[in-house]
Amino acid sequence: MQSRPAPPPTPPTRARSSAESSEMADLELIWRPLQIGATTVKHRIMVAPHGQAYGENHAPGDRMIAYFAERARGGAALVGVEATSASRHLSGAQPGGATSGWRLTAYQQRTIPAYARLAEAVHAHDCRIFVQLSTGGVNDVGRAWTDNWHPVRGPSRVPSPIMNETPVALTGADIAELTGDYGQSAANLHEAGIDGVEIHAAHGYLGMQFISPAFNKRSDAYGGSVANRCRFSIEAAEAIRRRVGDAMTVGLRLSFDEFIGDAGVTPELAEECLDVLAASGLFDYFSISCGSWYSLHRTVPPMGSVPEAFLVPYAKRAKAVVGDRAKVFVAGRVLDLATAERVIADGAADMVAMVRAHLADPFLVTKTKQGRQREIVRCAGMNECMAAPAKGRQVTCVVNPAAGRERDWGEGTLRPAAEPRRITVVGGGPAGMRAAGVAVKRGHEVTLIERSPRLGGHLDLLRRLPTRGNWQIVVDDLAAALERNGVEVRLSETATASSLAAASPDAVVCATGSTWDRTGFSAARPDRATMPGAGCDHVLDVATATLAALEDPRALGAKVLILDDTGTYLPLGLAELLGEGRVEVEVLSRFPVIGELVAGTQDLPWLLPRLAKLDVRLSPNHFIESIDGHRVEVYETLTRRPRPLEDVDSVVLAMMRSPQDALFRELSDAGAVPTHCIGDAVAPRSVAEAIYEGEKLGRAL
Repeated sequence: MQSRPAPPPTPPTRARSSAESSEMADLELIWRPLQIGATTVKHRIMVAPHGQAYGENHAPGDRMIAYFAERARGGAALVGVEATSASRHLSGAQPGGATSGWRLTAYQQRTIPAYARLAEAVHAHDCRIFVQLSTGGVNDVGRAWTDNWHPVRGPSRVPSPIMNETPVALTGADIAELTGDYGQSAANLHEAGIDGVEIHAAHGYLGMQFISPAFNKRSDAYGGSVANRCRFSIEAAEAIRRRVGDAMTVGLRLSFDEFIGDAGVTPELAEECLDVLAASGLFDYFSISCGSWYSLHRTVPPMGSVPEAFLVPYAKRAKAVVGDRAKVFVAGRVLDLATAERVIADGAADMVAMVRAHLADPFLVTKTKQGRQREIVRCAGMNECMAAPAKGRQVTCVVNPAAGRERDWGEGTLRPAAEPRRITVVGGGPAGMRAAGVAVKRGHEVTLIERSPRLGGHLDLLRRLPTRGNWQIVVDDLAAALERNGVEVRLSETATASSLAAASPDAVVCATGSTWDRTGFSAARPDRATMPGAGCDHVLDVATATLAALEDPRALGAKVLILDDTGTYLPLGLAELLGEGRVEVEVLSRFPVIGELVAGTQDLPWLLPRLAKLDVRLSPNHFIESIDGHRVEVYETLTRRPRPLEDVDSVVLAMMRSPQDALFRELSDAGAVPTHCIGDAVAPRSVAEAIYEGEKLGRAL
């Protein structure tokens, strides 16, 4: 196999895509107002409902209000609030935040003032707001609330593939009470000034459970025929209309494909459902999405997995079914307004939802209107926004650390420095670039020194792996901000204590990153400081091995063993790279799941099948005892059963990373200049944390 060519140096400016290079004159249809039932929106770009876990005591709080106000201020015409519990019986609690007050509810009248504050904040910017009404059904958590344990309920006795709690089948009386709660929730929201409500019949929630053959095994009026499967959603809409009439917009979100074949929702079934739902005359719009808990990786796909605007073909089919009976919305990796314009022009949808794009840059609409497309911070699909809730954390964004922190870091909060100073940033990784970019905007004179010929730090390696090219977007956008704001960038230069002393800056920021440990130490083996044999020439750290494999996939030999003690993407990306070069690869991990930290980003369901096709062997619950030449003693961690491997050409260790903090310590000890340390140079962590610390320090300097 041919070696991969070395990438060119990072360009000084961000190259425009064909979409970005479109002149404002080419964007015409998206600026047209649209009437959606009782609601008029000023243009066709919206933020669809999505989870943030920002609720406080089950209602919108200050963090959530600031978040949505920022997107409204940035130019969105319509914002949608996340799946909000419409009934006390089926809360829709999710893993990670189930016992907190993050989960929104709308059925309680006590929440009306909070929703009123949210509506007022959004309306202040000529933006409209809908709330998505939902019940979890079998995706509820029966023990979410300590004082209210209960069995979960669903259409049939079919458990969720994720929650795995055996449900009770809903009775007719249960359903009547549930749909009545939808009406009460809508009435509460209407009183609060919310413009519309959306019934959630997508992504595996209760409305979809009634539609999906995977969950609905009923033989009564709510199962069997397509009309019966749609009955729950129709009765919920009828209950809403009885309470609010035509004063609110009423819509429904539908998964067009569950991606489990005829066992679930197929595009053909979705078309039949849409026809039934549209014929009811109850719905002002249908929002087209995809997936369920069986296929969440397709609902919010990570970088390198699907093309942009991947749901548009489904929306076009939906539009053909619905006709002029209702409006059609579409989401699905629409990343710029030129693409949205093409969607509208093609007649595929009436509104285009851009969720992750607005997480990354709330002002993308305004910037586009003003011809400032180059300033838009682009979503690269890292899916930290998906991984955070799975870990019980509130949502934020890798490239936009202000997401969720708008009260402190939102638009207009960056204050000029009281005394502009000369600042030198050492290190051109994400932490250093962010710190430099923020500091210069406050009026400081900033120089950034990077010892390599390219910016990016750790990202320069990640972006060269299969399917990881979008990391270059992150580097390019950070680099563009440096150039746009006048940071002096000096590449291929090594900063030393003496060279910095000679330059005499007013402050130094050390963002010098980290290096991969080669001793083989692991917290799983506190009995030893090093791994026996780790010093052999054919034992490499994962970064060194990846660089070699990028030049020639067979540079590491015909048989390679990778020990992943991190659960991160890099060792698995290296395995894929080697597998493409027809190298025999085995990946070991002491964890019960290979790539544990990658699961939340939804990368694993895409990556693992690719590795399987390349015959990469994955061995969880395994570790290395010792390396003796080309013989490696491997053992199974649960039983300590040995498994010796022979003729291993290279052993790759993805273990701890160590901070490169020597320069920081030397400067700090000298005390001649105020010195700060951020990112991996403090403690090796995620890219999101590095950029966050760059933002935080840049604001404080």
